[in-house]
Amino acid sequence: MTDLAIFGGQPIRNEAIPWVNTMGTEETQAVLGVMESGTLSAFYGRAGANFLGGPKVLEIEQAFTARFGSKHAISVNSATTALHTAIAACEIGPGDEVLVTPYTMVATASAILMNNAIPVFVDIEEDTFNLDPACIERWISPRTKAIVVANIFGLPARLKEITKIARQHGFFVIEDNAQAPGATIDGQEAGTFGDLSIFSLNYHKVIHSGEGGMILTSNDNLAHRCQLIRNHGEVVLDDLNDHETVVLGTNYRMTELHAAIGIEQLNKLDGFLKLRRALAAQLTDGLTSYDGLTGAAVPEGYEHSYYVYPIRFHREVWGIERATFAAAMKAEGFPLGNGYVKPIYRLPIFQHKKVYNQTTFPFSLIDNPIQEYKDGICSVTERMYDEELLIADVCRVPFTEKDITDFLTAISKIWGGREQLLAYEKNNMSRA
Repeated sequence: MTDLAIFGGQPIRNEAIPWVNTMGTEETQAVLGVMESGTLSAFYGRAGANFLGGPKVLEIEQAFTARFGSKHAISVNSATTALHTAIAACEIGPGDEVLVTPYTMVATASAILMNNAIPVFVDIEEDTFNLDPACIERWISPRTKAIVVANIFGLPARLKEITKIARQHGFFVIEDNAQAPGATIDGQEAGTFGDLSIFSLNYHKVIHSGEGGMILTSNDNLAHRCQLIRNHGEVVLDDLNDHETVVLGTNYRMTELHAAIGIEQLNKLDGFLKLRRALAAQLTDGLTSYDGLTGAAVPEGYEHSYYVYPIRFHREVWGIERATFAAAMKAEGFPLGNGYVKPIYRLPIFQHKKVYNQTTFPFSLIDNPIQEYKDGICSVTERMYDEELLIADVCRVPFTEKDITDFLTAISKIWGGREQLLAYEKNNMSRA
């Protein structure tokens, strides 16, 4: 008999999983410099010298272009507004369709709705959890204007294959690289394959400035449109007597404070990635000892950023439910995400198709939609959410090799207590 912590035994880890501040003296000094300058934001919402922002905003944009090799970088105040801006820059609007993965943060799809276009969901691969190129053709229609590809968990999607399909059909590729800064395919940086690509500086990402986002593109026209959308473009166009360009702008501007922090964090990216990859390699190697758990898959030529570490749970091997395994791991001191996020099309806004009050706009613009938001449209996504996927957040500061060893020890302990856990399941089911 094992002494599983879920039944009152001593847990492998006694301390709570900490969230560690990755800020250092560099960020503190950068913020003090901005404060002492007295310029917390230098944007001006009219054409002129400060239309593109102040010195730190310009500096972080230059730093991103230098790091990732893109011609243009446009800073914004979040990755969500970056997505909204990128889609609008492609002149996507009412009645247009945009292909997108259903297995990501909701903003990836809601940004499409914010431009009054219709999300069409494309299923994922079961090993990478990224959008499956083999499923794209099924959902292309004459209304398809773009595909939004999320590089999920830190692994780039099959971007070469996806961009090839997009070129053949003449639609844009927008790359959501919020979770995968520093990841690569054959040495090329994720975030440089799309016509437009977005990055996140939200507080729980690999690098952050509290809040913030970045758009990369090498297309001059798309960059200009992004800059207009970010900063009240309709006023700027009037200043320039440009009555042909159509842009509805807003205030998505990054502050000098956030830019200053982001510059220092970008300088630390490679160091953060070195630790994440070392811990992930140890975890991947350790998981090979368990037939019932599949660690992160990294295709040949790909490099992962390990925003989080995905694990597939195989019930047929363990003989217990995924939720039971996760509860046992939590009791041992290692909480796991159970299923990641609900497939986006299962959310009420898509089920009821009500975005603006009680109207069904923009869905009402299409008489015969190519896709109904019903279970079965993305069967792999549904299986990962309902049955298989677990998320471990152990490949970051402050975790060490010992923590990974303890994580694997907890798995071994639970494996030895499967009969107890199965009995626990049956008792709970009988009471339900």
